Amino acid sequence: MVVDKGGDGGSPPFRDQLAEAMRGMKEEARLSYGKLAEKTHYSRSSWERFLNGKQLPTTVAVEEFAAATGADADVLLALLARATAYEELRAARQQQAAAPHPAPEPAARPASTPVSAQAPVPATTTGPANVSATAPAPQAPSAAPARRPRVREWKGHARTAALVVAGALVGSIATVVIGGGPGGGAAADSSRAGAQPSGSAAGAQASSPRPPACSADTCLRREPQAMDCHWDGTTVRETWLRGLKIQLRYSAACRAVWGRIENGTVGDSVTIKDKGGREESATIRVDNDTYTRMLAVSADAPPDSVIICGQIPRYQESECSPLGAVLP
Repeated sequence: MVVDKGGDGGSPPFRDQLAEAMRGMKEEARLSYGKLAEKTHYSRSSWERFLNGKQLPTTVAVEEFAAATGADADVLLALLARATAYEELRAARQQQAAAPHPAPEPAARPASTPVSAQAPVPATTTGPANVSATAPAPQAPSAAPARRPRVREWKGHARTAALVVAGALVGSIATVVIGGGPGGGAAADSSRAGAQPSGSAAGAQASSPRPPACSADTCLRREPQAMDCHWDGTTVRETWLRGLKIQLRYSAACRAVWGRIENGTVGDSVTIKDKGGREESATIRVDNDTYTRMLAVSADAPPDSVIICGQIPRYQESECSPLGAVLP
């Protein structure tokens, strides 16, 4: 696998810098992953991924982390902006490199201008040097000199600032692509939503700091917290196995479900499966909880048609929530 190392042959490990800074602040505040989960909207497994550099945290996660640890949010948000800008810029470069480059088209011959359409030749005035009254048109400056300063700037000492600006542009384009296309807004998502659990989805979505980043099929196999789908999440299935809490979570705003287990131990797992045979699983790697990536739901395949199962390998036991049931 070829790794893009930036335009100057190397790149600062922005994600690692952010993770290292957050780990230091967590240790200084003497907080465990479990305590962080209690003080924030994110689970212990999410904080394990954020603080070990496996996944970039969201802006909301960084702000909640700073509030929980008493750290300086501005410092962490600056590191997050640099890491996000660099990774979005790298992704854009890779996409541009992978895109086919069409061959340049031959320049079209200009059509001959009819004599009647030609502009009249301006008259000259008699002067000391008998110079024509019509001065020659100034020539457009060459584009090459304008490009050279940009190259020098890209490779100069302002590389970090250029990365942040370029990353912001890429982020703006991604925001438009993800959330702004025809029929892609929150109103369209709400009108197309299938069966929903009790409660107002609009009210739950209004409490979210920002609208979700995906809907229905675009949420397939993506993380609910990274897509901001967890803000209006509700439990539509629940069962237990030897104290292991097994839940099927549903977001009306994202029109998607995911599985979650709590009170487990390392090695316990959760699996969800929809009517079409699509399946997602997750295993506890640290602490005692985890959750799966998402599966899309629709009017033909509502949330209560998804099966969720929890497994405890050390006992060779599993438990699945039956269709249409929410167990106490």
